[in-house]
Amino acid sequence: MRNFSKVFDFQKEKNANKVYAALQNGRGQELLNSLMTEAQAANAADYPKAQLIITGSFVCSYQEFKNSLYIIPLEDIVNVYVSNCFYGTYNYDNKAIALETRAGETFYFGKVAIRSKEQQFEQALMALVARCKANANSLIA
Repeated sequence: MRNFSKVFDFQKEKNANKVYAALQNGRGQELLNSLMTEAQAANAADYPKAQLIITGSFVCSYQEFKNSLYIIPLEDIVNVYVSNCFYGTYNYDNKAIALETRAGETFYFGKVAIRSKEQQFEQALMALVARCKANANSLIA
């Protein structure tokens, strides 16, 4: 199981190049330095089984690390919920944490089997709901 420190290990140039390439296919390249600084803080929470990290200001999914990475500012998130419909296609096998942003974008983080009782998935979901509930224009009840 990959965790944040393994994915974002910049000690080797090869690893750094993989991160930069994944960010070009994803979102948040300009936020990488801030994320790396915040990831060292005490309030940062890594959820390796859900393959995401939540810091004071960001959420980052590294589940699709070989293809893309997404760094989303928490202040931009207006809704957080569980979904098994991904980009308009219903999925009978998996569920994920859906994040909706102010810009109308939807991202799916922490995909697991639909019947999974994975505690880190639930913990990450609850942490995101708690941190994003007070955002401007929040739809979270």
